[in-house]
Amino acid sequence: MSAYDHPIPINERSPTTGNYHDIPVDAHDPRYAEVLVDARDYGIAGENYYARTDGKNAPYDRAIGGAVRELWCRLSIAAMLIKVNDRLAEYGAEVFLRDAYRPVACQQALWDFHVERFRHAMPGATEATIVERARAYVSDPRSFDPANPRTWPAHATGAAIDLTLRNRKTGELLDMGTHFDDMSEASESGFFERLLREGRIAGDDVRLRNRRLLHWAMQDEGFTNYSYECWHFDYGNQMYVMARRFLGQGDTRAAWYGYIPAPTGA
Repeated sequence: MSAYDHPIPINERSPTTGNYHDIPVDAHDPRYAEVLVDARDYGIAGENYYARTDGKNAPYDRAIGGAVRELWCRLSIAAMLIKVNDRLAEYGAEVFLRDAYRPVACQQALWDFHVERFRHAMPGATEATIVERARAYVSDPRSFDPANPRTWPAHATGAAIDLTLRNRKTGELLDMGTHFDDMSEASESGFFERLLREGRIAGDDVRLRNRRLLHWAMQDEGFTNYSYECWHFDYGNQMYVMARRFLGQGDTRAAWYGYIPAPTGA
């Protein structure tokens, strides 16, 4: 049995992406100005899901406007991912990044896509209900102001990452029980924990164990998970502080990673 094969907490009333903007950002923290690097330059595997042009990035089936091919993240994030891979080595696994730094233009395109998707999926719902539903999965960029921390999407900080696991030898992606950017309940981190509790799957279900492996390896290195998305993790940004407070680990007063423009020349 894996050292990481223990239950992921089921959070019934988790905060959403609409709740973190009250978290202050400390621009005087020396880490605030930390540079963006491409995680692949540090040996981290990955491909930007939103920049794919082969149509193999459901539900979009095309490149998303504003997406970049690079997998930029803060330098400390890349260093932490190296250590996560060290933890995963004995299990024959490694992380595979789907997305990291996300330009605001890309965030806007994703927001528009998912709002429209929920509008069709929820006929008769009010616009406020649709927006609230979308905010559970996508940061709302419509009021973005680079000078106002209350408007900064998490991925525009370079400290939010989306990732999965793959077989270290073959490169085959491990089964997490859902596809990336699935907006159904199956995307929630505790989804298979609920199925196990209800007796609908066995304790050795590969999807359950793969999720646990990713979740705990990332958490043990210092990341927090966004419970609505089993693939989303944060460190040092507003969502990170929000998650720690929700979990009763509110020793962090402010985030230290805020909005950062894309690297010059990108």
